[in-house]
This record gives sequence, structure tokens and C-alpha cells, in this order.
Amino acid sequence: MFGKKEYCAICGDRLHGTIFTQLTDGKICPMCARICCGPGFVSTSMVKQALEENSHRFQQFQESRVVSSLMCGFIFIDFEHQWAYVSSSKKVKAEPIVFHFSEIEQYSITQVGAKTITKTKTKGGIGRAIVGGAIAGPVGAIVGSTTAKTEAETKTVGGTPFLHLDLNLNGLKTTVELMNPPFETEQVINSMIEA
Repeated sequence: MFGKKEYCAICGDRLHGTIFTQLTDGKICPMCARICCGPGFVSTSMVKQALEENSHRFQQFQESRVVSSLMCGFIFIDFEHQWAYVSSSKKVKAEPIVFHFSEIEQYSITQVGAKTITKTKTKGGIGRAIVGGAIAGPVGAIVGSTTAKTEAETKTVGGTPFLHLDLNLNGLKTTVELMNPPFETEQVINSMIEA
């Protein structure tokens, strides 16, 4: 009556409505699709292989260092295997994407929801009005005050920082994100890239 039920081509979970990713040879659920960005020319076997490799990495992961700051997310590092993953909590609820240092294509940290405030200051208006008034009377005072210098100061305030890691997992491209990354994130990721 409402159409046939469809299931994820990888894990077998039921697909709900339009919340799925169409690959070249089937549809997959959001949990399986987290390892690849968009359909492109990706097959279910490629995604399945990547998920199996990720599961193996997570099981073998030997935590060497955890990078975190107060009220921030976490970067877990395994120096022996040169693997890492990011998480918003110390205890991981779902299996994270574990990546090799060499799989980082690029990264960025952006401020989401930030506001730009511009303040303008007028300098020398009173002094110029006095000089203009002394030279040309009341009209000179008005003209003198309008020639004051204005300076604009712009700054960005608020917002939440987000780490975006673009990864290439054996041909599968994905982006891993972390809200409120630790303060040391740039140094840590740069050292991973250079390793």
C-alpha cells in the first residue's frame, strides 16, 4: 500500500523514507554512508570493505595519547600504527572512523555562527570644530567637525569552532567533523601530516 520496504545493501537495516545514500549498485543507510561522502562512483563492495577495515583498525587501536581541552572534543592517537580518530566524548558510542595519518588530504577549522561587529570611532571632531569656528565662525565649526577622521574596527565574536578533516580512505573520500576541537588541534594534525 505504501510501497515496498527497502533495506541497506550493507548492514541490512531498514531504510526510512528518503534518508539513504544511493551508490552505483544499491542504497545504504546513514550509518554505513558515514565512511564515504556522497555517491559518486562508489559501490557497496567498496563501502563494505572500508567499513571492515575501519572495524579492524578500531579493534587494534592502541591509545597512545588523547588530546583534549576543557569543554572540547577529543583526538585519540595511536602512534604505533599512525592512526587517529576524533570524538565529541571520551567514551565513544558508535564506532568512529579511524584514519591513518597519511590519509589526511586537508583540514580546516571554521567558526560556525560567528558574528562580525564593526565599531566606528570619530577622532578629532571637537578640535576641528574649534579651529573651523575660530577661522570661519559657526559655519566653519560645522564644516570642521564633519572633516573629522573616522576609524572602523571590525572583529569577529562568538560562534563555535568546527574541525573538518578531509580523508581519502583507499579511494573513498569522506569528511570527519568535530565540534569544539581541542586548542592544540592545528599542531597535532600538522604533526600527523608531517609524520
